[in-house]
Amino acid sequence: MSLDVQVAITRARVGSGMLRQHELLVLDEGRTVVLATALSAPRLWGYMLDAAVGGFLEGLERPHDGRASTRLHQAFDGAQKRTRSRVEGLIERRPSDVGLLAMSLDDNILHVLCLGPARAYLHRRRAIRRLSPRDDRAEGVLKAAPTWCAEEVEAGDLLFAGSLSAFSEDSLSSVRAQLEGGYLLSPRKIVEELNRSAANAGIGAAAFSFRASKF
Repeated sequence: MSLDVQVAITRARVGSGMLRQHELLVLDEGRTVVLATALSAPRLWGYMLDAAVGGFLEGLERPHDGRASTRLHQAFDGAQKRTRSRVEGLIERRPSDVGLLAMSLDDNILHVLCLGPARAYLHRRRAIRRLSPRDDRAEGVLKAAPTWCAEEVEAGDLLFAGSLSAFSEDSLSSVRAQLEGGYLLSPRKIVEELNRSAANAGIGAAAFSFRASKF
């Protein structure tokens, strides 16, 4: 089954330019989504993102047993190794890292990997439940252990996730009020709503959302 995943990325305003702090990839016909967030000096954002994403993709393609959970574990391992190699090659020793949030749908089971400043939520029948850890940790693949969960997804479920910067108090309150009030927000509308505050403030942010159909 393919999913219509909606994504939105806002670049950060740094000096007179707009820089990329986040990377979003939609893979496997929409069944796998990965969000990477650079945690370093702005001039190193692209450098760190390329390493983590490249390692993630490399790990994802390694031989596996066919399970989504196995592929995500291998992808995390690849991202961690490539990011560590990239950091060790830096002359300066300022802390640099990359946060990761990845989801992969295997039949009707959603596997979620999360570490770093990112959030993921499930909306089902007017109730919203957080799938990511409640402590918004700032560490990435080099310092933090990933959290894992597997969630059975039902037709009609709405999932939305993104960088911590996308979940400002105003943005999340607006989305929550509309969903819990019974308003049928589309995935596209949700990612636009989540990124609005960050875009207005010139802050880098990224969000994605999809609605599960039949299985």
